[in-house]
Amino acid sequence: MKNFSRKKILITGGASGIGKLMATTLAQRGAEVIIADINIDDARKVVAEIKQFGGRAHAFVVDLTNVDSIKKLKSQVVASGLEIDALINNAGVVFGGEFEKLSLEKHLLTYKVNIDGLVAMTHIFFNDLRKSTDANIVNIASASGYVGLPYGTTYASSKWAVIGFSESLRVELLERKITNMHVTTVCPGYISTGMFNGVKAPLILPWLKPETIVHKIILGMERNSPFVKEPFMVKTIDLLKGLLPLRIYTIISKFLGVSSSMTHWKGR
Repeated sequence: MKNFSRKKILITGGASGIGKLMATTLAQRGAEVIIADINIDDARKVVAEIKQFGGRAHAFVVDLTNVDSIKKLKSQVVASGLEIDALINNAGVVFGGEFEKLSLEKHLLTYKVNIDGLVAMTHIFFNDLRKSTDANIVNIASASGYVGLPYGTTYASSKWAVIGFSESLRVELLERKITNMHVTTVCPGYISTGMFNGVKAPLILPWLKPETIVHKIILGMERNSPFVKEPFMVKTIDLLKGLLPLRIYTIISKFLGVSSSMTHWKGR
């Protein structure tokens, strides 16, 4: 996506965190942003902020755990005359704690939002995106999608699924010669937005500023990059896991603080 001017970009979870920052930044770049969030009041506040500087934005409510809610969102977007050029699947939830002590409801909610909702959004809006001459699907995964993450088992495994889904879809589009659509998978370390309050970032994966990762995501969209991995060490995880025996990799992970990073997670 070489130019954001007048492009219509749908962002889930765009009422807060990096979703909000992406919405405002893209609007400043000339895009017309569509914020879909379960918290409609906050979404409308972001729209008001964007309109204050002359940007174009819309707010819609959506519950990613409910397919009917996503279908209703699609109907509302279409009825508003908005033909989207990009979908940013940003919304996500995280719960930390010892596996059996965390409620089953929270484990399953993590999957419903982080992967089921993401797949449903992509499927329901797929044909709309295909009409665009330059479409992009951006899926926010995580560096934890490459590693086992104690005290964040369902969060990390949901992000493993996001990476697998995104890469499979990207290759399928190539195989089917659908050249106007691109998939970008974003794999950041811990971002200082409040979702990971209480976390102790590993030595090799320092906290990411929201502005840093949003800049990298937008750059990735401009370049149609298959992956955005930040900070730098995330780029090496696949290589290290492939080269090192599992026992050695596990010891190193523990020594560097990766295995214990979620021990005292509190969240927002």
